[in-house]
Amino acid sequence: MTLEALRAIWTPSFLSFVGPIVAAALGALFGRAGRFGRGVTALIVLCGLSAGAYGAWQAPVSSLTAMSSVSGSLPAIGRLQILVISVGGALISIYHVLTRRQGEVAVIASLVVAATSASAFAGDSLRVAGAGVHLAVLLVAMLMATERDDWQGRVAGTAYLTMASIGAITLVAGFALADVQKVSPGGLVTDAFVVAVLSTGFALSIGIVPLYFWVPSASQRPGAGASMLALAVVVPSSLGLMLATLTALPQLSGPITSSHLLTIGGLLTAICGAVGTLAPGRLRRRIGYALMGNLGAVLLGFGTSTRIGVAGALVALAHHCLVAIVLMGAATEIETPPTSSDQALGDDDEAERDRRLDLRPISIAREQGWVARVAFVLGAIAMSGVPPFGGFASRWAVMQALVLSDWRLAFALGIASLVTTYALLVSVPARRMVVGSRQISGAAERFLFVLSVAACLWGFLPGNILDVAHSATSQLTFLKPF
Repeated sequence: MTLEALRAIWTPSFLSFVGPIVAAALGALFGRAGRFGRGVTALIVLCGLSAGAYGAWQAPVSSLTAMSSVSGSLPAIGRLQILVISVGGALISIYHVLTRRQGEVAVIASLVVAATSASAFAGDSLRVAGAGVHLAVLLVAMLMATERDDWQGRVAGTAYLTMASIGAITLVAGFALADVQKVSPGGLVTDAFVVAVLSTGFALSIGIVPLYFWVPSASQRPGAGASMLALAVVVPSSLGLMLATLTALPQLSGPITSSHLLTIGGLLTAICGAVGTLAPGRLRRRIGYALMGNLGAVLLGFGTSTRIGVAGALVALAHHCLVAIVLMGAATEIETPPTSSDQALGDDDEAERDRRLDLRPISIAREQGWVARVAFVLGAIAMSGVPPFGGFASRWAVMQALVLSDWRLAFALGIASLVTTYALLVSVPARRMVVGSRQISGAAERFLFVLSVAACLWGFLPGNILDVAHSATSQLTFLKPF
């Protein structure tokens, strides 16, 4: 192999792995140096994640029939996965810097992106891919326990770590059993048994019915950064691992399709998410159920085993990441009282200067968090799938595939989506007037508003986005054309 070929192979993978890691290391050095340090950290993290996304885009695309034939090659779906999680990690890092909260969210986000990128590059080495996702789970659990000075965050981190770790261990056991089944087919280890083990592991890792217990706690109790990383980055990576598993082990697609595991699991998850969103509770807890129900549409798209259905599921998953960041961030800005330690009332340097000069700002009455409320409403509508908003572009291909297979599934998914949207819209608390002299997290709220508008406008470019996803799924040999 020539030097140019080696450079073409290893340079993209080097950027995808090392770029986010170097960004995390440098961000940790500057993150504690006041406002200037936070700005430098944001710039460094953006450069590192951009380098990782560029490396994924420039990586040689391998055919899925021989994923490991070329070192450093990347499947088309793996390329999309890295791009989505890199953008999600960058958005979470920007939000964290704008809120001026303490914690190492930007640094952990870079490390999580690096771990999930390694999972995408693993190809048919499923145990290596599972180890990458498990490392991301450990990082997010550590952030949950330390981001806030609150015992509830530690409880949520422990629950998330326990459930996700059990899921990862179950997945590794399933991959080992699949290897045994390859060596000695027809023995005690059957395809159905391997499918049962892997289904349990994925249900624990993703949070689908009936193993969804960690989702409400992970969305309500930790800080906003940890919740965003768990629901908008790690969960999509786990779903990407599911596609990689079906690609590397195509013999399992038959038992999964015949047993309708994905179809039943997706339908129950969508219905349970809608019912959980209707239940009384804090806004972020309801969002956890709503996001879990939104993943039901993704699982139903996978369950169709068609190219158009899986392509629509991939588009819906990418839109899910954006909506999760908007809803979790907006709910945090709405629910957090102005005197809470989780909410920055202003710049630390300016507050210290005012204390030294004994300056007392003039207090005025104003409405708190109205920009965040608008962003939340737009994000909830975008997730609903009502045309012409962004969710419609994501759901259209999935609904088309469901109509071709069983129209009752499409009808049930539509009803569940409308119920979820209604529950979110009526759960927004009443307006609250507070006393203060300056806008609380105004930059963060405006940033969330821009993201919510982008989530709504997603639906006006459905063809281009769906074409990219459909070209990636065309390499999956176990899928039906329609």
